Amino acid sequence: MKKFLSILLVLTFITSSSYAIDLIPKLSICLPGTFRSDYEVDRALNIGVEARVPLDEHWVFGFGFDYLFNRRLGLGKKAKAEDFGKDQYYSSKQFSMLPVFISIMVYPFGSFGEYKPYLRLDGGYNVLFSIDDGNGATGGLYVAGGVGFELFDKYIMELYTSRYEAKDNGNDITYKDIFFKVGYKFSL
Repeated sequence: MKKFLSILLVLTFITSSSYAIDLIPKLSICLPGTFRSDYEVDRALNIGVEARVPLDEHWVFGFGFDYLFNRRLGLGKKAKAEDFGKDQYYSSKQFSMLPVFISIMVYPFGSFGEYKPYLRLDGGYNVLFSIDDGNGATGGLYVAGGVGFELFDKYIMELYTSRYEAKDNGNDITYKDIFFKVGYKFSL
């Protein structure tokens, strides 16, 4: 992890000296999601930071991280109907994640106007996966995609879906969620 973060820091320095960088702190509201497809996850909050480097008026490269605060698990409808009582290992536990990602954003209408819609695709890795009484908990791949727009070159609003992978207690874990993010852009 230290090696990855060191490389990310060096890339940030190199990129900042040759391109303009936009730094965007973000706050996310997560809608209820699914964990292993049979557990439900309560609403929660995330915080994160993203750096963006415009490549031209239609393409932007980004990288950053999101910290998913502790969120509580509960048995979902599927688990209650089919397997209630068989596997309650994850019931009432809390977990958190820290994905580090790179992004590519496409601005189909370019960089003109006060409202700039864009499409984005993220890919990365969960460098931290923590769960109550975890047994061999490790992170995994992260992918996300969605839509967003910039207002007045400063305010960022996004709606997108994400998929996180991890491992715990010998089980493969998939967490899926939908986020609404807001942020403020600082140009460096």
